[in-house]
Amino acid sequence: MGKFIKFSLKNKFAVWLLTLFVIITGLYSGFNMKLETIPDISTPVVTVSATYPGATPEQVADKVSKSIEQKLQGLGGVDTVSSSSYENMATIQVEYSFSQDMEKAEDEVRRALSNVNLPDDVEEPNVSRQSISDFPIISLSVSDDKKSLEELTKYVKNT
Repeated sequence: MGKFIKFSLKNKFAVWLLTLFVIITGLYSGFNMKLETIPDISTPVVTVSATYPGATPEQVADKVSKSIEQKLQGLGGVDTVSSSSYENMATIQVEYSFSQDMEKAEDEVRRALSNVNLPDDVEEPNVSRQSISDFPIISLSVSDDKKSLEELTKYVKNT
């Protein structure tokens, strides 16, 4: 430590240059650094949702969820297939490894679902992928006790 102090006292110009160099590189790095509060992360998950109007959760699980799960478990690169059955609707999540090409995986899921046996009342399953960037970054609410919903909607859109 004593050698550093002696060097600093004898070489004021070198210390001044070193300080200036550190400040300039710090400012350069700070201004050129890419900052993202919510980075674009593509999760390796494909979601399938199917609507079965008028069905109980048990009927949805037996007639829709199980059929779709069985078709999707045999696809290449699939890590996990899980489902949730609700009244009138089934949601199936197909998880892949991060190295999987998700566009190709989504196409494979669509092809696998093209020949699945579902009851006639079931609407065509919807296949989708979600990303962090799909979610809104801000959500606003507006209320007014004196205006109707229609008037308030027009006011918000126009103003």
